[in-house]
Parts: sequence; structure tokens; C-alpha cells
Amino acid sequence: NIEQVIENINSIPDTVVLIDKHIAKIYQDSFSQIQTQATLILEATEENKSYENTKVVLDFFQEHRCTKSTTVIAIGGGIIQDITAFTTHIYFRGIKWVFVPTTLLAMCDSCMGAKCGINVNEYKNQVGVFHSPSAILISQDFLTTLPDDHIQSGYGEILKHFLSDSWELFNKLEAILDKEGFRNNSLLELIYLSLKFKQSVVEADEYEGDFRRILNYGHSFGHALEPLSDFIIPHGTAVAWGIDLINYIAAENGILKQDDFLRIHKFIKKYFSCSLKQKLSAEDFIRFAKTDKKVRDGKINLVFLKEPGKFDILPCEFDDKLKATISDYLDQYNIIQIECKV
Repeated sequence: NIEQVIENINSIPDTVVLIDKHIAKIYQDSFSQIQTQATLILEATEENKSYENTKVVLDFFQEHRCTKSTTVIAIGGGIIQDITAFTTHIYFRGIKWVFVPTTLLAMCDSCMGAKCGINVNEYKNQVGVFHSPSAILISQDFLTTLPDDHIQSGYGEILKHFLSDSWELFNKLEAILDKEGFRNNSLLELIYLSLKFKQSVVEADEYEGDFRRILNYGHSFGHALEPLSDFIIPHGTAVAWGIDLINYIAAENGILKQDDFLRIHKFIKKYFSCSLKQKLSAEDFIRFAKTDKKVRDGKINLVFLKEPGKFDILPCEFDDKLKATISDYLDQYNIIQIECKV
């Protein structure tokens, strides 16, 4: 529970805290018990997860004379995590940090793996490092105050991990959600299974040399959807949409069976449908995909599902065929509903 998290934090000497403004307000009474040198409250926005705004955090470290013996406690979701991982990595060439994830997305995915990314201009995660927390303190209690769309977002990454593992895990996820919905009695087990899968991948390829690239499944076009939607669609939901699109491209190229695409699409449509006011085009997604870190020599390395647990990572050209396939998906299968203008 949250009280045990605070006890663990207070057992660490010489700490400063970085905390999401929203979380600080909700849990004000509990977090007032934290014994720390200083606390910096941050707004967890994509605008603040920028190269320019990291200076605010570095100035805070300097102001409070943080040293190599200081441990930074990060309390929040993925944005606070990215800001903390990046700044603690470059400050004094690396100081320790502890992560207290407060979103399902952070609990089931981003808390493990050491990767972080900072936005540059309009493009997402253009600058980053690998810097693991020295400890992760997870309390499911934080999820009781998490909005439904953020719960949905977390399940996007759980879906990615379960499809990346096996039909067995996908079937388990489908059965639990069909019976109890997102807020179910098995959620802690789902978080554990999601992290267990990610751990197996990270331990095999810590610095994303090759095998770890399967964790990018659904991300290339999912990352594009986030800024194109003005970040109305959160990360995990965008990843679920990206999985559906990349599965369609795989099916159209004979990599994934059509029946498997349709079965997974039915699940994604049921649980991850969302709405936007503006219509998006294939050109929009290709424009953003061209800035992806996985682009080499004008081609993008895409992670294609062959069947749950099996992938092909193939270079694809930004050609008319790819554009036409994305257009066909948007016309026929898109789970994003366009809100009618009144």
C-alpha cells in the first residue's frame, strides 16, 4: 500500500523528490509524511517532457546541492519517469533514482527497461538514454484514482506484451476483460505477467541491439498518432491502435494470417476504440514515421507479428504501396471514430 511505499522512501538517506503535480494534490496528506531535503512539483505534460524544460530539474538539483550520494525519488507516470531518468543520467554523469509509478502504463511497462526519451520540437522521444532506477516501488492503490482512459492506456502495453508472448496470454487477457472489464480482481497478476515478459526481453538485450526491438511492436505508427491527436489519445491506446494498423499491413503482405488479424482487431476495436475531431491521413502518419529512430537509409524497420510469440523485423520503404495500405486500413478498419461537427 501507499504507507509501505512511504516507509521505504523514508529508509533511504539523502533524498529529493520529483512528483507529478496532480498526484501531489490527490495524495497530499500521505506524501506530507515523506522525509526529504526538497520536493519539486512538475506538471506531467508532453510540453514539459522537452529538452528545454529539463533545465528546470537540473537547476533544482544544483540549488539543493545534490551529489553522487543523493537519491532522487520520482513519483508519477511515464512523463515524470522520462524526465527523471534523463536528468539523473546526465547530472554528475549519473546519480541514483527510485521510481514510484502511479499509472498502470508505468507499472506494467515503462518502469522496467531503463529507456527514456525526451521530446524535441514536435517530435516524440528524439533524445534519450538508458538509466535504470535503483528500485521500483509499486502500489496498486494509486490506480483507484486513475481515470478510465489512463487505465485503458495501460492495457495497451499489456496487450502488446501478451501478444508478444503467446496466444495463451492473449486468451487469458481476453477472458478476464470479457468477464470483469478493465478494473478487475486479476489486475495485479496482469501487471506481474506483463513485467515478467518484458524482463525476459530486457535481460536478453538490455541496450536494444536486436531482439529487444520486438518491444517496438505497434509503436512506430502509435507514436505518430499521439502528436497527430494533440496527445488527446494517450500512449498505450495509441500503441493498441498502432498494433492494429501494423497487423493489417502484416496481413496484407502475407506475414500474419487474415483470421488472426481479424480476431485481434475485434478485441482491439472492443476495448481501445477512441474518437477525434479531425480526420487523419496516410500522409500524416508517414510524415511522422520518417522521424522515427528506427529509420535507416530512408527505410523504417517495422515489427510484424507472424503469430503471438513470433515476429519478423523487416525494413520497409516509404513508398506508394505503404501509403495505399495505410489508407485502406483507415477507410476499412480504423478504430478511431471521427466526431461529427455540429
